[in-house]
Amino acid sequence: MTTSAKLSPDTICADATATRAHAARHLPLLPAGTILRLHGPLGAGKSEWVRGLAHALGVLGEIPSPTFTLCQPIHGGRLLLEHWDLYRLENARDWISLGWPDCLYTVGLVAVEWPERYPGPWPAQTLDLTLTPQSDGSRLLSWT
Repeated sequence: MTTSAKLSPDTICADATATRAHAARHLPLLPAGTILRLHGPLGAGKSEWVRGLAHALGVLGEIPSPTFTLCQPIHGGRLLLEHWDLYRLENARDWISLGWPDCLYTVGLVAVEWPERYPGPWPAQTLDLTLTPQSDGSRLLSWT
């Protein structure tokens, strides 16, 4: 995807506020239909990054994590934002039974945590962001 050439280089975010601000800064570079694959261990800040994206889209209020619902559509912004958390997805049959493969083609944005659990091919308009916790409590954000 050509957008990746415009994305910021590796960035250190000191806290959750900086992580949300990173997402907001990148929103203008994310055309409708973009799939964002968010990589990193538990507690790396993936959901905080999505919250920053949602607030930058104009969504007000709390943005819950979809850990138990798997998919959380976030309405109220300039674009529909879907936040997926595939941590609990166990196998390809689970994925197909949910009927989600067609959801990867969207008029909004899709942010996917634990994307390695998705068994199928990804659309061309897909970006990867890795969040790596640092020993001082900050996190390194890297577009790959």
